[in-house]
Amino acid sequence: MTLLKKILLTITLFLNFIGFSQTTELKIENIKSIYKTINLNLDSYDTTMIEIWDESTEGGQAVAYYDSLELQLIQIVLLGEMGKSVLEFYFSNDSLIFAFDQTQEYNRPIYWDEKRAKENGDNETFDYNKTKFIEDRYYFYQETLIKWINSKKESVDLTLGTNSIVGNGLLAHCYNMKEKLKKRW
Repeated sequence: MTLLKKILLTITLFLNFIGFSQTTELKIENIKSIYKTINLNLDSYDTTMIEIWDESTEGGQAVAYYDSLELQLIQIVLLGEMGKSVLEFYFSNDSLIFAFDQTQEYNRPIYWDEKRAKENGDNETFDYNKTKFIEDRYYFYQETLIKWINSKKESVDLTLGTNSIVGNGLLAHCYNMKEKLKKRW
C-alpha cells in the first residue's frame, strides 16, 4: 500500500469516527430533549399502576404514564430494608430511548434503631443522611444501547460483551413491565 493510500485510509477512518461520534451525540441530545418534555408534562398524563411484590423484600410499585394511548414513561420503585431502587424507562414512538437507574444504599436496615443496634453489638443506627446514591444513565437508539454513563459520570465501554448484555437486560425488563402496565381503557 502506498503512502498516499495509507494517508487516505487514515483520513477516511478518522472522518468516519468523527461522524459517528457527532451522530451519537446528536441522538443523545435529542433523547435529553424528549426526557425533559416528558418530565415537564407528567401531571397531564394518564397513569396506570401495579403493585410489585416479587422483585424486592419490601415490595414496590410500577406506574406507567400515557399521553393519550402513547406510553411516555414507566417508573418502577422497589423498596428493601437496606435500600431503595428507582428505575425509569422513557419512550418515544413506543420505543425505549432512555433508562435512568438510581439505587439508594442505606447504612443500616430501615428498622435499625438504638435498641436493635445495642442488642446486636452495633453502635450505629439507620441514618438516611448516610445513604449512598448510585446512578446510571442508559441511552438507546433503535433498541440498542448507544451510551451508558455510570455513577462516576464516566462513559462505560460498550464493546465489552458483559456491558452490551446490560442493555439487553434492561430492554427485557422494560418490555416485561410495559406488558404488565399496558393501558386497558
